[in-house]
Amino acid sequence: MSGNYTAIEGLMHLLQYQNNYPAEGTGSYVLAKQAHNLLGPKIPHSMQAYTTGYQINLFGDYPDQRDIAPSIVFAVAFGIIMLLHLGIFLVNSSRGHYFWLSLGWFFYSLMRVIGFAMRPFWGRDLSRIQIGIAGEVFLILPSIFLVSFNLILAQRLFTWRHPVGGSRKLFWGTMITLYVVVSVVVIMTIVASAVPSLYLLSETVYTRYKKVVECTSILVILYSLTSISLLGLSYFFKPTAKDKEIYTYQPWWIESFSPFYFVKRGAAKEAAESFTKRNHYHRHSVRVIAATHHHNVVQGMTHDKKEIKHTFSLTLIIITTLLIFVGQVLRGIVVFQGRYKKDASPIGRPVVMYIFWGLFEVIINLLYIVGRVDLRFYRPDRLPKRIMNIATANQSEQSSFQDSGYGSGSGSDTAGSHRARKFGDEGLDDADDSSDEFGFFEPSSQTSYHPPERPFTAPYPIVEKTDPDSEEEFHF
Repeated sequence: MSGNYTAIEGLMHLLQYQNNYPAEGTGSYVLAKQAHNLLGPKIPHSMQAYTTGYQINLFGDYPDQRDIAPSIVFAVAFGIIMLLHLGIFLVNSSRGHYFWLSLGWFFYSLMRVIGFAMRPFWGRDLSRIQIGIAGEVFLILPSIFLVSFNLILAQRLFTWRHPVGGSRKLFWGTMITLYVVVSVVVIMTIVASAVPSLYLLSETVYTRYKKVVECTSILVILYSLTSISLLGLSYFFKPTAKDKEIYTYQPWWIESFSPFYFVKRGAAKEAAESFTKRNHYHRHSVRVIAATHHHNVVQGMTHDKKEIKHTFSLTLIIITTLLIFVGQVLRGIVVFQGRYKKDASPIGRPVVMYIFWGLFEVIINLLYIVGRVDLRFYRPDRLPKRIMNIATANQSEQSSFQDSGYGSGSGSDTAGSHRARKFGDEGLDDADDSSDEFGFFEPSSQTSYHPPERPFTAPYPIVEKTDPDSEEEFHF
């Protein structure tokens, strides 16, 4: 017998014999219960160190006393970020501006707080396997949720650039299918990671579970790049003629993306009410994010505000996605190495996890908050049914570039000339229309009215929509 053979090693061999020789690294929960039955409520540190050494290595390693300080620091940091996201949502909601992704980032930050807060508790006693499993779940899931939120932002940029394609059922069906597949992958990851720790498995079964975790890690890595891929598609393919002709409904009341700017109270509701005076096609416009320059926009404002562009929005998504992607790649390397903790590589050290899942994600959230994604990627809410169901003629009495409450005043030359440049003069009478704001003559008692000899043509492009509910979309 080797001189290095210890009593702890002998005890573990006894437990293995008792359990029909399961694979090393499985059944931590079962073995911990048996050890408590043999040795009492507190398992010796030497036994915990021996059994942990034969556990499969984790991204961030198993916690110990050195993890207390960094875990508390990042738990507090994400707690502050959580309150900032919640505060922005509450202020926006009080003004009628509902950006539901802010709640998503709130719950993401809450999961990060729980995940980092559980590491010190688990590090004090590694035999508390339930705490360890829960802590790992709350550390792995937030990064996947962050990728999903980025994909939703990229999806809104895609629809802004391609309103026809971005509002089709095929596009939304593809996106929903992708989210469902990712949900299944997340469940597979949790189950395949937790079962080997909860039950004693044979070597063959344990290998299968490890293969499942390897497969899900690859899928998560690929999923991390979907938002950049969608942005690439939106700019690789130029907007079509239909994209330029279809009406889009932007939040024209957003005047800035400044960190301290908030929209006017009730502006979104006033904008929705303005559609009672618009025609059928305006009310079925594709809802997109705010921007100064776009194709065929249903508006109700003057054009004397600052330019709103999305160069920073694109950069924001690309930078945050790449930071998340690198972290997922490093986790995938640790998973494919499949080493025991005692043979772990430097990539699996806690400092690497704290950098990518801690520091970098704090930076990502600060970019979200300072960059005001709640304004950049806000899409107007659906119009109320009472407005959508209004039966009006296709010709509106109100120009899409002039709206009560937002216009520059009735009878302005600016509004009239802008309308003429936008819609053209076809279908209008050749007489002078300077006395009429909308370019249509009204019959009076002094002059007789003669209808035009040529057929009337609507002064705006008509996009037929047979199904009012053909715009399938989420309600974030």
